[in-house]
Amino acid sequence: MQDKKEKKDFDRSNSTMKHIRFEDDLLEQINRQAKKNGESFSGWVKTACNLRLGK
Repeated sequence: MQDKKEKKDFDRSNSTMKHIRFEDDLLEQINRQAKKNGESFSGWVKTACNLRLGK
């Protein structure tokens, strides 16, 4: 698990930024579906992660 470093003043508490690489095709599919549902990219990904975790 990634250790949290000291947060900067502009960082949100209780969250950590994580960089991730997506295949182009997968990214396009996510963007299309998020737009269709009126969601942001990050909101769509968070929902998908929660569904996968059974939440």
